[in-house]
Amino acid sequence: AEAVLLSQGSAAICVSTWGSSCLGHPDARLGAAAARGRAAEGQGWCEPGLSRDRLLLLLLDAGTASGNCGPLPQLPGAEPPEDFKDQQSFPIGSKVTYRCVQGFAKLPSKSDTTQCLENARWSVLPEFCDRSCFSPPRVSFAKVSAEDEIKNFYAVNVTVSYVCNPGYTNSTDELPTSTCREDLTWSEVPELCERESCGPPENPEHGTVVTTDYLFGSKADVICDDGYVLTLGLPFIRCLLHDDGVAWTPLPTCQRMQDVSPLPSTSTAGATAVTDAPKPLEEKTSEYRYILPLIIIPCIIGIVVIVIWTIKKCGVRQKGTYKPNPTNAGDEEQGPSCQERKTGP
Repeated sequence: AEAVLLSQGSAAICVSTWGSSCLGHPDARLGAAAARGRAAEGQGWCEPGLSRDRLLLLLLDAGTASGNCGPLPQLPGAEPPEDFKDQQSFPIGSKVTYRCVQGFAKLPSKSDTTQCLENARWSVLPEFCDRSCFSPPRVSFAKVSAEDEIKNFYAVNVTVSYVCNPGYTNSTDELPTSTCREDLTWSEVPELCERESCGPPENPEHGTVVTTDYLFGSKADVICDDGYVLTLGLPFIRCLLHDDGVAWTPLPTCQRMQDVSPLPSTSTAGATAVTDAPKPLEEKTSEYRYILPLIIIPCIIGIVVIVIWTIKKCGVRQKGTYKPNPTNAGDEEQGPSCQERKTGP
């Protein structure tokens, strides 16, 4: 048999160029009996029984021959960590986890980790990244069905369904849906859910409800007849959720003016408010502004008079021109001297 030896490594195996039966299986490449060749002489041979067809003798990759895995396999829509992208050799047992590139999302329940096996090959990974839309759009009249809400992957052409919100009813036999398109955007959700109706509201006694909208969320004003005023409730009603449906909120009451208790007159109420209410800080400050001077000024004048009198008296005594006229013989010695007053506490 004619054999060709390609100098791409240090070990050689026999493979069939045409998938010959001599190998036992058309895809038996790398699984056939090993053939040893002398790389130095550029020759190689196969074991007996495998020489009927033309054989191509390939040398194994140097990394495989040394017991390591080669570069990481390429996967559609996925990439390995940046540190491993250019690495050419990995030891047996190495594990590498891929990540989905932008615009792709991981398929649930599919592995994203490959491992270098004992035969110096990477374990096979199925395609686990696919293009996915973000979460389905939110609309006011419906919500995503519970089954579709819990999903974390929405592939292209996947359709999700909606159910009408409380206060809305489906106008058809079909559910609103939205589909993930090729550009990874969602199709518009058809507005198949319509607002439920509360029906025409009743008028209050001696009043009228003014509205042209009876549907869920609408508001209606209440106007009393001439001679009547609103006494209880708000001047409007709304169509809101009630039990399993919708209903108008309670009506206010219109009462005849003569029957309504009169409010206190403006002058009386004002006087009461002024009398009972605490005075503002500004008014208190204004009062103190006039009272404090009446107290402080006399005190200051008294202190000044005492100081002047004391200074004058001490000055006259020191010059010897002042002679007190005590009524008792020992009065002069009893009082403190001017010097003592100056140095005293």
